Amino acid sequence: MRFSLAALDLVVLLSTWLPLSSALPTNPKLTTYQKRNFKTVHQIYQYTIYPRQEAIITQVKNDTIPELAPLFNPMATGRIQEIGNFTNFRHSIEYFFGLAPKPQGSAYSAIIEAELTQFSSDCPSVAASTVVFKVALMDPSKPGFGAPGTYTYLKQTGFWHFDSAGRVDYYDLNIPALNEFVTILHGADFNSKLVQLLATKQICQGTQKVCTGANTQYNPQIGLSITNVLNSLGLSPLLDLPLINQLGLGSLNLGELTCFARLSAKKFGTFDKLWADTVTCRIVHLMLAEVDPDDHCAHVGPTGGGKCVEFPYYDRQFNDVPLFGDRLRFRCPGYSSISM
Repeated sequence: MRFSLAALDLVVLLSTWLPLSSALPTNPKLTTYQKRNFKTVHQIYQYTIYPRQEAIITQVKNDTIPELAPLFNPMATGRIQEIGNFTNFRHSIEYFFGLAPKPQGSAYSAIIEAELTQFSSDCPSVAASTVVFKVALMDPSKPGFGAPGTYTYLKQTGFWHFDSAGRVDYYDLNIPALNEFVTILHGADFNSKLVQLLATKQICQGTQKVCTGANTQYNPQIGLSITNVLNSLGLSPLLDLPLINQLGLGSLNLGELTCFARLSAKKFGTFDKLWADTVTCRIVHLMLAEVDPDDHCAHVGPTGGGKCVEFPYYDRQFNDVPLFGDRLRFRCPGYSSISM
């Protein structure tokens, strides 16, 4: 049998390559703490999937939540950019699960999948991760829920710190492009003045429904009229009649109208910067008020309750020591000894 030169070259090439291929490194074996930390973060995010978060938020006022006891330290504290600081276990739980999208109002949407697409843990106390949430944009009770073309995605990335028992005690996380996500989720252009005013109207209706009794934030202003409100907005009852009709201010009771007058005078804001005295901040905190009105109704009120207020840049981004107790909380021990 005779071989061509090209065929002989191929045989030589394969003979030299095949032994090397068998020596290629396999995936490194994960340590016990790496498996543990991955499982902890994974399980936290699995509870954001609808309707699993419902069982969590119904227990938010309890001293302990059995499902979360292995996952969170009782003093868990963290920051979510650009939403705010959550300085105790209760507020942390309200953030993780109270803000998870769920089908209600005009936004029939919910998280149907949460996948850790990036994860690394170089020491027992620290891990970094990225989660991608798959969010369906229709009613989960309807056929086709979650079908291709009916969902969008949301990303969260950042760092976790674990106590000696492997529970999360600190976190520093970020949600990029949140404003774009909310725009897609609601199918609305929040740069539109009409959309902004309609959103303000809806939050006022929601606030007056959720924040009642001692939690009431907008007491009816006697003598306030729709004409007063239109004048404050620079609208003419004649020239702007189509816009006025779309707003439907005539459906508001006096308490809701009072709220609308107060909030429409504030900046609407953006969902990419929620540490501010804006309507967008109050939209988010109304979701938390639905979970815990005693704690969060003040945040949707006219003063912002210490949450929907203007926070300086450095306080939002770099004020780590009061929150984490250490500026280097999310750095594995040992790196300080490396000489530069």
